[in-house]
Amino acid sequence: MTHPIHTHHPIVLASGSAIRQQMLREVGITFRVMPSGFDESAVKAQMQRAPITDQALALARGKALSVSAQVADAFVIGADQICSVDGTILSKPGSYENAHASLRQLSGKTHLQTSAVVLARGSDVLWQHAASASLTMRALSDAEITAYVRADAPLHSCGAYKFEALGRHLFSHVEGESDVIQGLPLTALLAQLHALGVVAMG
Repeated sequence: MTHPIHTHHPIVLASGSAIRQQMLREVGITFRVMPSGFDESAVKAQMQRAPITDQALALARGKALSVSAQVADAFVIGADQICSVDGTILSKPGSYENAHASLRQLSGKTHLQTSAVVLARGSDVLWQHAASASLTMRALSDAEITAYVRADAPLHSCGAYKFEALGRHLFSHVEGESDVIQGLPLTALLAQLHALGVVAMG
């Protein structure tokens, strides 16, 4: 099936995230992937007391600019996501044990997922945007957490759950866009791509 979305300029996604790639493909965007080699540690150390939105934007900018310097003709999309609860930032788990611990920490509480997206070209930031979603997790038993982690294996997911998959079962209340929860404020990004003439419908 053909779709009416036309990409008029090269687009590069500065991320190896499978879910971000899937989100862009599902809305008909043609792009190539160049994962950023941007070192996040320095920014995180310098900005640990800054508002979480500012931290997410700084990380997204770093990723976008590090790639746009290499592909001057392309519009580069950089993105970052931060999960926080009670003012504490949760790192991606990386292991089943850490995923279980993160979900125990979130169980029965409301937390934030903050996602930032930056559009850069030729080492210049053209546009940036950040949004947050608020999620309240059910009070989960250890058995539920163990079963979920085994099933979804959210080892590299922000918050230790995959909202686009079985992770949606974990919540009692959600406020915000699912795209933001999945790590890419897609509606705002698409509107900007259209405004800049990078993509068009017709």
